[in-house]
Amino acid sequence: MKDLRVDDPAYVFTPSDARWRREINVFNENWPLDENKFLPGKSFETKRFVNILIRAKDGGSIMRDNVLQEIQILNNWIMNNISVPTDDLKFNLTYQDLCLSYDWVCGANEHIQMLIRRNDVNQVLDLHFPRGGTKDTPVYLGSIFGDVNFFENGTLSDAKLTQLFYFLKQDQKMVEEYSSKFSYAIETFLNQVYSSDVISLSFAHYQSLEDGLDENAKAFVPNFVVSFFVLAMYALISSFSLKSSNAKKIDWISSKPWLATAGMFTTVLSIVSAFGFLFLLGVHYNVINTIIPFLIIAIGIDDMFLMNACWDQTSKSLSVPERMSKTLSHAGVAVTITNVTDIMSFAIGCITDLPGIQFFCIYACVSVAFSYLYQLTFFSGAMAIMGEVEREKRHCLFFYRTLRLVDISKMNEEADSKLQQIKNISRSASPAPFNYLSSSNSSFSSDTDSFSSKKTIPAEFAWKEQPSPNSSISEKSKKSHGPHEEKDRIVYFLGLVYGPFILSNSVRLFSAVIFAIYLVIALYGCYNFREGLNPGNLVTNDHYIAKYFSDIKHFWRIGPQLHVAVLNPPNLTLGENREKLLDVVKSFENTPYTLGREGTVFFLLEYMNYLTDLNVEIADTEKLWNTKLNSWLKYTGGSTQWASNIRMNGTEFQSFRFQIALKNFVEPNDHKHAAKLLREIADRQPYNVVVYHEAFPFADQYLIILPATIQNVVISLLCMAVVSFLLVPSLPSGFVIFVSIVSINIGVFGYMTLWGVNLDAVSMISIIMSIGFAVDLSAHIIYAFVTSHGDTKQRVIGALETLGWPIFQGASSTIAGISILYTVDAYIILVFFKTIWLTMLIGAIHGLFFIPVFLSLVPVEFFRIPKSSELH
Repeated sequence: MKDLRVDDPAYVFTPSDARWRREINVFNENWPLDENKFLPGKSFETKRFVNILIRAKDGGSIMRDNVLQEIQILNNWIMNNISVPTDDLKFNLTYQDLCLSYDWVCGANEHIQMLIRRNDVNQVLDLHFPRGGTKDTPVYLGSIFGDVNFFENGTLSDAKLTQLFYFLKQDQKMVEEYSSKFSYAIETFLNQVYSSDVISLSFAHYQSLEDGLDENAKAFVPNFVVSFFVLAMYALISSFSLKSSNAKKIDWISSKPWLATAGMFTTVLSIVSAFGFLFLLGVHYNVINTIIPFLIIAIGIDDMFLMNACWDQTSKSLSVPERMSKTLSHAGVAVTITNVTDIMSFAIGCITDLPGIQFFCIYACVSVAFSYLYQLTFFSGAMAIMGEVEREKRHCLFFYRTLRLVDISKMNEEADSKLQQIKNISRSASPAPFNYLSSSNSSFSSDTDSFSSKKTIPAEFAWKEQPSPNSSISEKSKKSHGPHEEKDRIVYFLGLVYGPFILSNSVRLFSAVIFAIYLVIALYGCYNFREGLNPGNLVTNDHYIAKYFSDIKHFWRIGPQLHVAVLNPPNLTLGENREKLLDVVKSFENTPYTLGREGTVFFLLEYMNYLTDLNVEIADTEKLWNTKLNSWLKYTGGSTQWASNIRMNGTEFQSFRFQIALKNFVEPNDHKHAAKLLREIADRQPYNVVVYHEAFPFADQYLIILPATIQNVVISLLCMAVVSFLLVPSLPSGFVIFVSIVSINIGVFGYMTLWGVNLDAVSMISIIMSIGFAVDLSAHIIYAFVTSHGDTKQRVIGALETLGWPIFQGASSTIAGISILYTVDAYIILVFFKTIWLTMLIGAIHGLFFIPVFLSLVPVEFFRIPKSSELH
């Protein structure tokens, strides 16, 4: 389990063939990390670092002397006083031992010292934002200052945020482990030790986001236990029946607490089997998979309620095999629809090109398959055993006989006598319906007698009074079920009170108005959906990195750098090539997401400024664009920066890169649109131009999420329609199921948006789940409608009597079970909670209100229901 877990967000939440993977490879291959020639911001291979964002505690400028002095004290402490011991405990390693350096000198966040001495250096270094410094030695200020204000000339007046960077070695395995320990040592120091009255801070290191995801998984454990306990109690309480003669006393014969226990165990067995099976196959998984147990419990409990309801509706006069046959002939189809559609929904989700969704859907698909297998084998076997317990009138908990035994010979004599009575009745001219087992003189059905042997009543004796064709559905129900139990009281309510109430003309009109309002609001939410998974949403709101992601947005507002690589540079000796290259630069500078020429850092522009200052006549000569340029690159004040941007092949340029300042690069949609626009610009340019920014991995997710969601939803709906048409013996009824699924999912997506949920990888998983649940809640009631008797209204009431209560139980138990998740302050968990809560609520309203009302409006002949499909 530990080895197969994958938590890297850039891998899990971005497409497996995403463009950013090729782009970062270009930069890493052309400008690989050199641990002794390291400049911050010039390598994308750094995987051990700590980044601290600092602001003044009073919310003012950090450029005040007392604030800067406090920052410098913190910086010096981290660089010199924090250490980690070696494995042999002989040495303590500090930042000076572990840092990425330039010529063996660690970067020391010199910008803080520069600001402290800014009055002294202002003559040679201006603070023009985002690119300060001199003309040939630019200092990029956009990456070290955030939440900035300017003077009229564009010079920085003050900033409310600054950054401290600590980059650590990672080449050797042992050194990388020490660097990781050093990162955690800084985390411990900042979280538990450091305090200041002057500054406040937020921070992150390379493993912070993965740790935050891991904390999400840990938060699931107690919530899963509570949810499982709530559902177990709900199922256990629902399993007890009350005596018809005294509604305050439990019927210890017909109650089935052990069956409820078996149902809960079935869900646990399914989860363990599925995860164990996939672990054996070596299938990777992610922290989001911890949602699956909630899903399987919801499905398993729903199926258990359904099968129990169908068992209770079979005649107690039948033998256990016959009751099981009738139960599975009815509930088996409904359970099959539930599970097969869920399996198909998740199987379709596996085609999504997001590894996190693939992992989730594979595990969910196999888990539901195991749940279906165990429902029809283990749980059905448990149901048959408890059926025998009920038939023999044993105590539902302890299995001892609850009634006195009768003499077997006396039973045989009474049986022969009754047989003779039945034969006499059958010879009469007008035989009256006779329910042998309900006879008041029968020792077989007496409340005080029980069988004392395994002798069973011949099937021909188990006659049952048949209701007349003109009798109401509720009368049929009452006669077929014998003495009323508690569940019969609910059936009575659904059949004689609730059903006729919702089928009245006034309620029908009211339902039409309510449905129209529901649909309008849902469509409004669908139209105004938002895209994007903010990285800060992957952790709980009280995790320290959540504050970091909130603060880092101030740096994204203005100043982050886009890296542009020119892989096939032209011959700069030719003026027309230089003009084309400058046109390439301009095309990136003049966009809604870039800052313009003042934010561009490019050696060619600096060299041309240098020539202009010297009043050099620009000519197309090798001396000027080869010899002198190479000399300038080597000896200018910015030589270290230019060396990290250029690859030379002798005196020829093999490739080079430059940086463009970005703006309005804050929210996920900004990342998406900016990445799309800047890549399109790069693709139009000559010289094989490639662009990259650290936010591009998430931008690639935002780019794929909408088309992937539409694809999955459309394919899922089509598959659900096929399953519905195949398993429900009426094409028009299958169409009604399809329409109801669409309606439920429109409602879930629309109200999910209005509830503050974005369309992202996490909510996409929830949407896939909601499709399966929508099938469950709508298909059950329509299948019950198809298999009922009578005209449309009688069938609607019959369907409500048959499956109305288990539908309510399934939806309410799931809502009760997941409600504990609302207390967890984590986006991933809350998205799951909101989506499933909406699905269950909207689905239950459809199944118990909208669909029955709609079905009652259409003549039964329209549904073309074959007579052979009428089961009850």
